Amino acid sequence: MRQGHKSDRVRARILLPFTFVILSVITAFVVAAFVHEDRDHERDLSERVAAVERLFRQGLEKDAFMMQAALAALSRDNGIKQDFLQGNRDALLRRVWPIFDELRQSNRITHLYFTGPNRVNFLRVHQPNRHGDVIDRITTLRAAEVQEAARGIELGPLGTFTLRVVVPWYKDSQLIGFLELGKEINHITEDVHGILGVDLLVLVYEKFLNPHLWEKGRQMLGHQDDWEHFGTTLVVGRAMEVIPKALIKILDQQEYSYEKVLRIVEAGRNLYIAFLPLTDISGREVGNFIVVQDVTGLRAGFHNSMAMIATVSIFVGGIVFVIFYIVLGKVERGYRHQREIELQLAQVNTEHHKIVQVEKLSAMGLMVGEIAHQLNNPLAGVVNMAQLAEREIEDPERMKELLAEIASAGKDCHAFVRRMLDFTKLSSFEHKPTDMNHLIEETVSLFEESAGRDTRVIIEPAPDTPILDVDPVLIRHALFNLLSNAAQANPPGATISVQLSEGERSEGHQPGWCLSVADQGPGIPADDLDKIFTPFFTTRSEGTGLGLPVVQHVAMLHEGDISAVNCIDGGALFALWLPDTRNFT
Repeated sequence: MRQGHKSDRVRARILLPFTFVILSVITAFVVAAFVHEDRDHERDLSERVAAVERLFRQGLEKDAFMMQAALAALSRDNGIKQDFLQGNRDALLRRVWPIFDELRQSNRITHLYFTGPNRVNFLRVHQPNRHGDVIDRITTLRAAEVQEAARGIELGPLGTFTLRVVVPWYKDSQLIGFLELGKEINHITEDVHGILGVDLLVLVYEKFLNPHLWEKGRQMLGHQDDWEHFGTTLVVGRAMEVIPKALIKILDQQEYSYEKVLRIVEAGRNLYIAFLPLTDISGREVGNFIVVQDVTGLRAGFHNSMAMIATVSIFVGGIVFVIFYIVLGKVERGYRHQREIELQLAQVNTEHHKIVQVEKLSAMGLMVGEIAHQLNNPLAGVVNMAQLAEREIEDPERMKELLAEIASAGKDCHAFVRRMLDFTKLSSFEHKPTDMNHLIEETVSLFEESAGRDTRVIIEPAPDTPILDVDPVLIRHALFNLLSNAAQANPPGATISVQLSEGERSEGHQPGWCLSVADQGPGIPADDLDKIFTPFFTTRSEGTGLGLPVVQHVAMLHEGDISAVNCIDGGALFALWLPDTRNFT
């Protein structure tokens, strides 16, 4: 089987780049989707961090409002106020314990203080045995300073973050002491976890804790599992079952910042982690909030979706590839077939040129033969008469007759050569816009003067005045030859008709103009119709056989043609067709 030319390999030239482009697009889409998905998770976590901070603040505000309302109710109880002013600690404890127990169970209150105006603690309801120490926490100092309620988060000596609300306590506009409620904030992390679905860790910097008090608080509050030490921080609250080892390493090495979202992969889990600073009422940064979002399920769903999209894309691309392969295969076969046809046509054209060249040489040989024949007869006569003249040298009269015949034959040869030279001059061609009606009238007038008064020519000009781009000398010469042939074919007294009309070419239906000359003679014999335009072919003894070939040559120079037909009612009609290059005046 013949191998296709490189330029014929349409499928390879198109499908290879097409496949590369499709695979590149799919790859770029998958990579962009993964990058976008990672950014989406980071953006989602950032939004959740903002929501965590907002919910945390809202939770503190709600709890603080509730605690301040409870303190207001306690401050209005005269029995509590009387026991406090009388210094009856046991009576005060018995009176407020049920209230404290109810607040602890229903609202998670963990601290209730009764403190004197000098900030010396009178009773810790949650720790009755501890009293008599000076309370110097910021909330108490602020309440004493501004004589108004103060609230905020404080880091206690036992390592707990507590929301504290302190209100001044008055009797008849006289400050008798301070009431304080406290609530550990661990429950807020659990609430946020339940609402937003993120895990939370609360860490405090180790430098703010007393090791002895921290150990005592750990045993007293029962948070043994939560008090885990990482680097310079301690976990004091969590809404997370297991802390990942990668996160522990980050905390130990302190490789985090509040502006950056971290991503860790551990045990098949994909976690995004963000850090928030934790400040107390004084604005001091005492620890961190760690927000952890587990996107393992979301990422697995995304991977499945991307795998499905990639599979479908490859499948569809494969179908398109097969369709292109089939279609381009047909195109390739058609292209190869076309190239084979073009090669065959080129070969045929080459052979045709060879044949035309052979025909030209053959025609030239025929012409040379005809020329030789035309010159041979008079030259043979010249030779014979010259030989006779040698024999008759003593007879002057006979010699004179022979020399006259030799001169006549020479003149015939000279006239024939002149006609051949005139024929070769037809190769020159100078066209210009020509009024065809005027050209016909001039030519007919010249012909009538040369042919005599017995020849009558009837002209049927075009109704408009066509201006054609022709060589007027050659057209006049061709028309003169047609008129001469018609006059020689006509019987005495007959007329010649010359007509100019619009007409299409016989082949191709190209618009043009037809200059026709009709005679009333016997017509053209059927056997001679295909020979009349052959050079030197003539049916008259005195003819040269060059008149109609000259007309045909003029038609070819103008990209036209010449035809001859016998008329139904007698005579012959010659039509010279010229292409339409006209404009009308």
